[in-house]
Amino acid sequence: MPFTPPPLGPSPALPMMFLPDALRVCVAAGTAWQQEVTQFVGRRLTEDMRSWQAVAAARDAGSLVKAQHDWCMTAVTDYAEEARRMQQLATTMSLGGTPPEVQESARLVG
Repeated sequence: MPFTPPPLGPSPALPMMFLPDALRVCVAAGTAWQQEVTQFVGRRLTEDMRSWQAVAAARDAGSLVKAQHDWCMTAVTDYAEEARRMQQLATTMSLGGTPPEVQESARLVG
């Protein structure tokens, strides 16, 4: 009878045991990411509408330039803050495996 070596690596059943937890973590991370993006888009659309109203209300070149300047400064600030939030969210998820809300829930339960 020829020798049959054991299979290399972990048993295929072992990863299946962790699939529900891994799926939960992925769903939580994706949900947190999508919520942040959705909130940012909502904030920017509101601000863009306000800016267009200011442009439409401009009665001279000075007020038009001010409206455009205000929009530009707000957009730069908003995008910089959003980049910081997204970086923080990505770091939290990559270091902790889950977004802060899930980590806090785990601390409360555990």
